[in-house]
Amino acid sequence: MESVVEFSRVLRCKAAAATADTRYSDKINLPPSYLAALLDRRNGSAHREPVGAQRWTRDSAFGSSNDEHGPALGDSDRLPSPLIFRLTQRKAAPLTATEHPGRNAVHCGVREFSCDEGDVAIPEWVMQNAGLCEGDSVAVEFVQVEKGTSAILQALDPAAQSVGNVRALLEAHMRTRLTALFVGETFHVPVGGMEQPLAFAVATLEPMGAVDVVDTDLAVDLLHVDGSAAGGAANGSHGSSSIEELVPGTPRAVKADANHPCTFQLHVPAHVKATDVVLVCRPGSDASLCASRLVRNVGIIDNSWFDYSPPSQQPKRLRIAREQLPSGSNTVYVSVVGFPAACDATIEVLFDAPPPSEQASLSVHTPDSSSGPDEPVCANCGSSVPAARLEMHRAVCERHNAKCPACAHVFKRGSAELERHWHCEQCGAAGEQGDRSKHDYFYHTPHACACDPGHAYASLADVAEHRRTLCPERLIECQYCHTIVAQGPAATTAEAILLGQHAHEWSCGSRSIQCTKCKAYVGIRKVQVHMRVHEMKDAAVRASMVPCANRECGRERGDNPLGLCTSCFGPLYTGQYDPGHHKLLKRLTRNLHAQMTTGCGSAKCRNPHCATGMRKTSGGAGAAPLSQTEAAAMLIPVLRAYAPLATAAPGHASIDYAAIDLHMCV
Repeated sequence: MESVVEFSRVLRCKAAAATADTRYSDKINLPPSYLAALLDRRNGSAHREPVGAQRWTRDSAFGSSNDEHGPALGDSDRLPSPLIFRLTQRKAAPLTATEHPGRNAVHCGVREFSCDEGDVAIPEWVMQNAGLCEGDSVAVEFVQVEKGTSAILQALDPAAQSVGNVRALLEAHMRTRLTALFVGETFHVPVGGMEQPLAFAVATLEPMGAVDVVDTDLAVDLLHVDGSAAGGAANGSHGSSSIEELVPGTPRAVKADANHPCTFQLHVPAHVKATDVVLVCRPGSDASLCASRLVRNVGIIDNSWFDYSPPSQQPKRLRIAREQLPSGSNTVYVSVVGFPAACDATIEVLFDAPPPSEQASLSVHTPDSSSGPDEPVCANCGSSVPAARLEMHRAVCERHNAKCPACAHVFKRGSAELERHWHCEQCGAAGEQGDRSKHDYFYHTPHACACDPGHAYASLADVAEHRRTLCPERLIECQYCHTIVAQGPAATTAEAILLGQHAHEWSCGSRSIQCTKCKAYVGIRKVQVHMRVHEMKDAAVRASMVPCANRECGRERGDNPLGLCTSCFGPLYTGQYDPGHHKLLKRLTRNLHAQMTTGCGSAKCRNPHCATGMRKTSGGAGAAPLSQTEAAAMLIPVLRAYAPLATAAPGHASIDYAAIDLHMCV
């Protein structure tokens, strides 16, 4: 089945500006005159006031009559949504009714009608699919296509096999960037944490070779490069499987420098409560240890866990608790970044290891401030000394020991530890002389973030903290579309700030879905509150509901003498005249007596006052039902409770239905 062409015009091709919104989108920019001519053609109007170079958008042709971007449009001017166009390379005149589109015809949507007259701005990847170059003549045809029902997509990159939830990734990409699909198309899907986007080819489509994918349920079958079908989700990995994997309990030799870090991936099983990554650098070399769950190219700036400790502190250690990872198995990326030059080290992973002990003090002696009434403290070393020996101890201590005035650590005079001991003049951090260069680089050298090159942060550590929290380029796993994307700019509204959502999640959560209970359309981010309202309403109804007198039923009591709901009272109702309810009580007695002696026969019955339920609850089919006399004796309390119906005047019987021990099979 072919697309229906309604209007066509030849324009000059030019590449659209590559931005975050247009780089992977299939939407083109057309001149305002194209929209005016299209409306004339659809309305059969030969004359229309000329349209200026206003900024025309999709809403101009579909919505209000007070659109600030262009002239008002009446009901007859409105176009179908979405607008889909077919692009075909042409050298001269546009297509006639008998001509067939070329082999490189592509289908796409429109972003706005604001392009220069005679030009059409097309994204570069769409130009590649159509075989177009800058300056080529292209026939832009407005076509009508059907909604897509099913598609088979072929992954062209092996890395797609290791993406966590590829179906959620495709759904989010099609919803935000694609308008139409056509057989033979190759589109690219960006993945957070990966340098290159994933490529997918459209193999087959139903019901036609080009379909509309806006606001439609499209059944997608995905084939990987090796021809295998894709499942729902892999093992939580978000990158290429070519990265080397760390195996618990197996040390690995590492060589890395600042420009070429060594990256590994680590699979953490669901039963592991704590994961320790330990890095031991060889003497004379140093490195930083970083890890992230989302960032594949993890480094000293883009990370979730880090150890920037100086060279004197060995080993480096990252401890990742289960609470810091989502449920199920997860992949963590670990990176070793050498400083300042190449580093030789050994890395090892331990699962559920005991917590690391506190690092040893740099001092030879730790002051002991505890003392008794007869044991004063030495002012030099801080030790408790008997009063009689204090003067002798002080003379020897001051001759052999030196106390650091900044941190109060005590060293032996002339020792190598005292010579290496160092304090930062700006922040007072303690360490060894060899730690100075790394400490100054990480904590006292201004750096800028890629999101705002004009703003310098006080230190690299501040930039890393910014990247982990407020940076618009920080990767997150969206709670609504379940894809790994940049979080976007910070929230500006009070509601977004309270929810802790940045631009992407706020926009993604604005989509509406239909409530399964009340059929109302609710924003995704408000679904939990909406369902909680339903629960509160249901609880209020249950609290005010008067229950059926039948203990085996949970429905609301009806208006009948027995205090039963309509379902339980239905089998007992007849149209006979019965002012004293004698016949009603006889029917109730017969039903209960037959239930106790022969049973209801239901396979799901668990009523202890039914012969069928007695057999199931007493442990087998061999349990004998009640005899006629035993059943009649059990009915006496029930009939006694309903006795006022037969003895009192009509409408004046007082019965406590909640006290009646009535068990009828429902």
